[in-house]
Amino acid sequence: MSGTRRLVFSLLIAAMGLLVAWRVLVTGMSDHYTRQASLGDRQAADAALLWNAAQPRALYFKGRSLMESDPEEAEALLRRSIALNPGDADPMESLARLLLQTDRVPQADRLMELAVERMPANKGVRLRAADYWVARGQLDRALVNWAAVLELDGAQGKRIYPLFMRLAENPSTLGVFRGLMQSPPSWWDDFFAYLAANARRLETVVNVATLRHATETPLSARERAVLVERLQKDQQWPEAYLVWINGLDQKQRRYLGSVFDGGFELPPGEGGFFWHFPEHKSWVMRRKHTYGGEGERSLHILYKGEPTPVNQVYQYLLLGKGKYLFQLRLRVDRLRIPTGLRWVVRCAGGDQRILGAMSPLVGASDWEMQQFSFDVPDSRDCRGQMLRLEISDSGAERPVVEGEVWFDRISIRKLAR
Repeated sequence: MSGTRRLVFSLLIAAMGLLVAWRVLVTGMSDHYTRQASLGDRQAADAALLWNAAQPRALYFKGRSLMESDPEEAEALLRRSIALNPGDADPMESLARLLLQTDRVPQADRLMELAVERMPANKGVRLRAADYWVARGQLDRALVNWAAVLELDGAQGKRIYPLFMRLAENPSTLGVFRGLMQSPPSWWDDFFAYLAANARRLETVVNVATLRHATETPLSARERAVLVERLQKDQQWPEAYLVWINGLDQKQRRYLGSVFDGGFELPPGEGGFFWHFPEHKSWVMRRKHTYGGEGERSLHILYKGEPTPVNQVYQYLLLGKGKYLFQLRLRVDRLRIPTGLRWVVRCAGGDQRILGAMSPLVGASDWEMQQFSFDVPDSRDCRGQMLRLEISDSGAERPVVEGEVWFDRISIRKLAR
């Protein structure tokens, strides 16, 4: 190769290198400013487009910023962004909203549908699509997108559940949930628990539960438990008991009585009128077989000699007006406690006044029977009751308790007048 040809070839290679370097610089600078625009820098989109007028995300950010002040220019920029990157849903969603503002509804709807088709697993797109369909008055389509977001990220419930609650509170929009309830999604129980805890009116919770009950899918254990809890909170004790009892299986129904499962044969259920066994580091509560017990299990509580909560295992009751006799079998083993343990029956509403209590337990004993009688008044704040094991008349907030106790065959029966 002659010297002239080598020089030309070298210059050509150098020019190509400079061109590549320039393109890398242009692309890099444009991408840099585009990232700045995505972080909220309003001037960055212009800088990105100075370096590369065909940067699709920069076109999107610029177009989005002009939607109010210059909708025609915004539309042109958004359309160019879509043409350069047809897989990006963001400019489609923005253009759909822009078209809706100018009454091009069919085009706007189709573009929003296309945006979701392009990026179905993008939470931001789904949320904005839900907002779009709300603006269009099509709540069923908004619900589809909210539901998709919750499937993608359950933590979004704190943002979406309040919206759902507002729909549930309005009788004219409650029906939008009907299709969803036929086969409740994985997050439904969480939403219903949120609704039961936060709805201002009990009627809202009952209406949603009634709509759910009308489907072919039975209420879940958690739905039933939170519904019962809300009914109890609102002092609707007979209704709470009816909802609870309708959820019991055949085996559980065999242990029904004024006290449910007074022999502690069944594992504790969730909420309602089941036994509640609070967890605490100061004790171990478990159902065990032991000598002298009746049936397969008795309730055993081991106290570890640590500061212990005053209120312990409990069960809600539904007793009508009248006089009752409480009975149980118990065994005490080296129970050291300043004032003793006792079973107490209280009103579950209002001031939770004591209706009756047994003599405090302390020390040691073999199996023995204890009992006490009590009266249930005919008053609104005592339509439901609570049977609870408590530390008797404790002056300390958490007295130290050590030792063991066993309980079995707890019953309450109404006495004839």
